[in-house]
Formats: sequence, C-alpha cells, structure tokens
Amino acid sequence: MTESQSGEPSTFSKTTAAVRDAAHEIRNALDNGQPHGQWKVILRNAVREAPLPALAVAFVLGVLVARR
Repeated sequence: MTESQSGEPSTFSKTTAAVRDAAHEIRNALDNGQPHGQWKVILRNAVREAPLPALAVAFVLGVLVARR
C-alpha cells in the first residue's frame, strides 16, 4: 500500500523517496570529489526540512542495528 485512497503517495513512501534522494546526493557528492564534510551539510539540511521523518528513519536504523 504505497498510495492512500485519494491517490496520493503515503507519508512512508514520501519519506522513503526523500531518504533515497538524500543517499543519491551524498553518493554523488562523494564521487564528484566535493570537500570532505559536504555530506554533513546535505544531511543537516535534510533533517532541518523534515525532522520527524528523519527521526523515524534514525529510529528504524537503530532498531535494525540493535537486532544484529
């Protein structure tokens, strides 16, 4: 269920897409040889734009790491 009944993507889908886009931007920035630490700026800006989804992603990653 990636879409609600109104046809809009769910919040989870939007968050997943935002995280995927941020990961691509970070990977591209690192591959293009941007200064070390640039990924921190990208991550900081992403968290400022959407703090609750970022917190949810951090929580889920923490749970996954803790289960290993």
